[in-house]
Amino acid sequence: MTRTLLYSTIVLACAAASLTARAGQDTDERRLWDSEFLQKRPPARTPAPARKAPTYRRATPKPAAAAEDTAPGEMLGVTIWKLRRPTASDNADARLLLLEEAGTATDEWTPERVESQAAFASGDRVRLSIESPRDGYLYVFDREQYADGSTSDPYLIFPTQRVRGGDNTVGAGKVVELPDKRAFVLKPMRSDYRGELLTVIVAGAPLPEVTVGPTLQKFEAAVVERWERDWGTAAERFEMAGGAGKTYTKEEKQAAAGEVLTQADELPQTLFRVAARRGSPLLVAVPLKIAP
Repeated sequence: MTRTLLYSTIVLACAAASLTARAGQDTDERRLWDSEFLQKRPPARTPAPARKAPTYRRATPKPAAAAEDTAPGEMLGVTIWKLRRPTASDNADARLLLLEEAGTATDEWTPERVESQAAFASGDRVRLSIESPRDGYLYVFDREQYADGSTSDPYLIFPTQRVRGGDNTVGAGKVVELPDKRAFVLKPMRSDYRGELLTVIVAGAPLPEVTVGPTLQKFEAAVVERWERDWGTAAERFEMAGGAGKTYTKEEKQAAAGEVLTQADELPQTLFRVAARRGSPLLVAVPLKIAP
């Protein structure tokens, strides 16, 4: 065997091994979202045409083995929607009518998916969809982030009485979309503003420290920081390949209004897999970053 032929054989063998390893990894990752997320949704109400299964790519390193007291299969789905002006080619189902900041007028926007680590421009409008395959109670806190790593005081933005009447129960296929009838407008109020930090919690029982008010309310920073210390843990993150840029579907629009997504409907753009301790709430940090 010549040196060239030997080299080619080694290269082909390495490539084959790499493809085999990647296929195994893809199979393992598909098993995660398929069994731990998709299959917990209700089946389609009527037979749906077959569609290509989505592909998720791992966006964080594979973690070390979980501790013995860690519950398996704790997932949370998040889709960040960046709003843009509608175009003639947009389907009517992809358009959303939202209140402007003053709340006195409405305007039409088209939501497009972005990955969870996307950087936004000042003035961008953003919405958030959250789905938990685990039954529980959802809480979302928002803080401004600054260049030195510090944050503002937290605000409880969900639940509030004006969103679903204060009902913050969640479960598979049951989507919560925030903010209600409006959008987050990423506007620097300080020169060192770098975006927002959303802390998303799914608890097995209502948190006694939280009282649901008529609208968003300032919350005690020390309490949120304690929860982050007690419940915060490393989370794997998976991004839907080719999902960024996709617009609202009719079913997602209906889900934002209270309908339930089924196994035939789109999955979230980003899946977080949390190595939560048994019996502990899930806690995930979702940044909305402003580009420098």
